[in-house]
Amino acid sequence: MNFETIEVRHNNSTHMPNTNLILSVQHSFGNESDIVIGYPGQQNEKHRAFTGDTFLYETPNRTYDIRVLTQDNFKVKFLVTEISPKLSILGTLVPRDIDNAAFTADELSQIALSIAQTKSALKLDTSVLPAQLALISKKLDDIQSASVRLGRKDWINYVNGTLFSMFAAAAFPADLTNNILKTLDSQFNWLFNGAILLLN
Repeated sequence: MNFETIEVRHNNSTHMPNTNLILSVQHSFGNESDIVIGYPGQQNEKHRAFTGDTFLYETPNRTYDIRVLTQDNFKVKFLVTEISPKLSILGTLVPRDIDNAAFTADELSQIALSIAQTKSALKLDTSVLPAQLALISKKLDDIQSASVRLGRKDWINYVNGTLFSMFAAAAFPADLTNNILKTLDSQFNWLFNGAILLLN
């Protein structure tokens, strides 16, 4: 993974030539700050950031993990890490015109079954360590719970962010990441219309 640390002063923006990302600090209050993450041609993302917070930002070619390392009243220090491979579930598994309607009762039951089958399949995978399996199981539980309260499009966004966060935070090896995604693709084939995961 490629990474870079950068400091941005209060009420300033900094362009990162290697990534083309633009990081801005609108306000810094010592223990929290208002930051903006941007990329030319894309909509900005605004966040209230506390020390240690991580934000995932996707550009057309890369996805970045942006972590707040330190901050004070005058500046914020970020660690920007390029996540590789790019795992775009939202872009590759779901039609662009998907609506945001709630899942039906039958679909919620099928989601629960698919998640249970995913857990069972990963338990049989000897490359998955117990600690990794515990983390994956917790995230899958969160994904299932979110399906009850979120619409389809919002849920896909949630799945996308949850998996990215897990892979980045736990630093899963690329082969394990691929195995997890292939297992999810297989178990959720009914929902994603047989789309194939693309790893760029």
